[in-house]
Amino acid sequence: MNFEETEVLYNVYRGILRNNRSFQPGKSTAVEYRMDCPEYADLLKKYPFEKIAGKGTDLQRAIRVLKYLSPKLTHSPWYDGHVDCNALALLDYSLDKPEQGINCLNKAKILEEVCLALGIYARRVRFLPYSPFDFDCHVVTEIYDRPQEKWCMLDPTTNGYLVDEQGTILSLLEARERMADTRFVTYCKATSREKDLQKLYRKNIATTAYYAKNLFRIQVDAVSQFGESGNWLNFPPEHFSIREWSVASAEYRLEMVPAYAKEYADFDEAVQLPRMREAVERTRNMEEPEAISAAALTEKPIS
Repeated sequence: MNFEETEVLYNVYRGILRNNRSFQPGKSTAVEYRMDCPEYADLLKKYPFEKIAGKGTDLQRAIRVLKYLSPKLTHSPWYDGHVDCNALALLDYSLDKPEQGINCLNKAKILEEVCLALGIYARRVRFLPYSPFDFDCHVVTEIYDRPQEKWCMLDPTTNGYLVDEQGTILSLLEARERMADTRFVTYCKATSREKDLQKLYRKNIATTAYYAKNLFRIQVDAVSQFGESGNWLNFPPEHFSIREWSVASAEYRLEMVPAYAKEYADFDEAVQLPRMREAVERTRNMEEPEAISAAALTEKPIS
């Protein structure tokens, strides 16, 4: 699509955010940050992340790590999660190994844990679309920059971030609110030297629209630590049922298995079909997940 056509689509996504800008009141819960996991020492000993991060603010150091990691991690949307979800195992499996790609969920986990090991507060954030028939959600890392006293989103899959008209790197919640108000937001690649943000907006409109599409609802790892906590905090918009969305999504995904098998060379139907059948049963039996107050998305981290 050309710029004008893509901007029309972007406006549709912004309209969805506008009409669903309020989150459910939810329970008051804080994300937990574990900054002292013993595995962090192994991570910093095995890889030169301290040297790569260098000196500077939390954001400056995290961006250097982002720029180092992102080109070295190949993307595979059908990655099956067979490697333990921690930075040591995932880096051993995928770093500089293009034949062994991983997905955004695991890339974000790597960046999160590296930042935590460096003493930078970080969390993994998943954001999902309005349509249950759209399977392409996304996962990124947010870090807390202490000088600015705010969260900033860094995306190890696209090697970039979202900025406002001043070039300030935004959190996902900030980007969502600005998009809902049709205020300026654009994607910016971390390696870009372009100073004209309007040019970047036109150049990167498709990527910016992609973020808008997925920003309907947000999830955050309940615990930021080495390895999986197994729990996500849910931040759904008002009058939205995660359960109903999940059932519709799982049923449609199962229906689409034959089409995926034909379209994607790396789609293993023998592996994916049982998983998708299981997902349908699981979602039909699930209870509505507890909503968490959106205040947790902006709070200063406490370890």
